[in-house]
Amino acid sequence: MGIHNEIMKVVAASLQATMITNIPMGDVTRAGVVQLGPLQGDPDPDEARISVTIHENDPDLGGEFKLTTEWSDDVADIECGGAVTFSRCFSARCRCLLVNTGESLAGAREIASTVRDRIEKTLLDTDFSDVSFGSESVSRGVLSAFIKSEMLQSGGPESYDFHIKVRFDVLTTLITA
Repeated sequence: MGIHNEIMKVVAASLQATMITNIPMGDVTRAGVVQLGPLQGDPDPDEARISVTIHENDPDLGGEFKLTTEWSDDVADIECGGAVTFSRCFSARCRCLLVNTGESLAGAREIASTVRDRIEKTLLDTDFSDVSFGSESVSRGVLSAFIKSEMLQSGGPESYDFHIKVRFDVLTTLITA
């Protein structure tokens, strides 16, 4: 398993609460699914017109496996006395597939912007204080200075597709001694 998976599970639970559980049925900004990793075609887009997936690193930088200096885990600090601090990188991807739902461009943009804002705020508010695996634990959660997000729009008119990506990092400390 490892610390990455523990962090992603906490993020998924936080996003599940703020994107689905605490949003009333019928709210147009309510997500249909929050899960670890890609959707792989399930659930159907009609069932989950708003979907959120959580990933290690940024899957868009992938392709052939390689370490990249653009955005990947990195050693942030080596402390005397037997500890290493890592900057662990993750991303939350969201798709707002507003097809055949009749929103205007302004309405669709408002839905997507609300969803993006909700993801960013959830990441900033997530409590990582109890997250650990073996001798590694989270030493600092998400900071706003390290969140990078983007939103791309396609489709139209009255059939819009927004892709949102929020990249963030979490510091962990591994006790080596």
